[in-house]
Amino acid sequence: MLKITDIQTMVFESPVQEEKWYKLPIQRPYTKYPEADAIQRLYRTGGIFVVKVVCSDGAYGYGTTGTYNVCRDMVEHFFRPLLVGSNALEIERLWDVMFNASLPFGRRGAALMAISAIDTALWDIFGKETGLPVYQLLGGKVREGMRCYGTGPQIEQHKAMGYFGSKIPMPYGPEAGAWGMRENEARVRQVREFMGGDAEIMCDCWCGWDYPYTVRMAERLRPYGITWIEEPLMPDDLEGYRRLRPVLNRMGILLTTGEHEHTRWGARELIDKGCVDILQADVEYCGGVSELKKIMNYASAHHVHVIPHTPSVPGMHVIINSTASPCIERITLGATPLFLTDYEEKDGYVYLSDSPGFGIELNPDLTRREP
Repeated sequence: MLKITDIQTMVFESPVQEEKWYKLPIQRPYTKYPEADAIQRLYRTGGIFVVKVVCSDGAYGYGTTGTYNVCRDMVEHFFRPLLVGSNALEIERLWDVMFNASLPFGRRGAALMAISAIDTALWDIFGKETGLPVYQLLGGKVREGMRCYGTGPQIEQHKAMGYFGSKIPMPYGPEAGAWGMRENEARVRQVREFMGGDAEIMCDCWCGWDYPYTVRMAERLRPYGITWIEEPLMPDDLEGYRRLRPVLNRMGILLTTGEHEHTRWGARELIDKGCVDILQADVEYCGGVSELKKIMNYASAHHVHVIPHTPSVPGMHVIINSTASPCIERITLGATPLFLTDYEEKDGYVYLSDSPGFGIELNPDLTRREP
């Protein structure tokens, strides 16, 4: 038996992003509050959380929750004592143990992020033990490369990289009134003019709009041929999403959400209630590789595409294994990467290697914080 001997937790200093990212206004559900700048600083400087699962034969695997390091105590004081001594290759059983054990304080949020990181690390170990890339363990590739679109203000880079489109973090929401609407439209117009008529343009609202505002903005943006509006409403407003989707579809605009949803049950609600055209589950939030694979399968059975939110390398391994996922998002932060990787990016596509596991190692240039 390949025993888990330790689950180590690490927090690294947040990589410095390009100035464009934190100088431009970006709409959030908390933008209307005076604490908005402080919240953004917490996200930007709070550090990056990583778990390293170590096994009895020396094998190890990595997982991360990104900037949400609030998961650290949960891993150290609950999941680590629960899992040490278990068989690291019983991934499905251990997921179920973690999920059921954490029900009183879990099901979503930080608990699922912690589970995601551990689950992903276990898949990394599985690949290393078998000498196979994780996508092969999931059933193999369904395509050679993954077509990319870019997210962020660096539209020059998106075009230079050959990305098929660009997603715009929308600057303003309802509290900015008519002026904000004009500024949003001006931003979309700028991107359309630069990227050209054949590029796909998407609008990311990060839960910062509401139903009436989204309908009005969609009408203003209709002439620019945008592909989708992403997460305009709060994640729990399923009725709002259900009502909004046909309104946008009549304008030729798709509705996407799911980044802040968790587990196959959350995805099922969005799909069954007709809330979404494209689901955007995140491998670092939804429950890890194990759960993202289940979400992909359920979506595929209902003819719903899944284009995961900012897929890290583990997410890419699930994407390249699924016919439900036609492309991937690339966030152009201009920051030092957390992991060193060996995938290839060329002419608007990403190509994974055949390295065992995920083919990732921690970047030695990052600064680790002391506990």
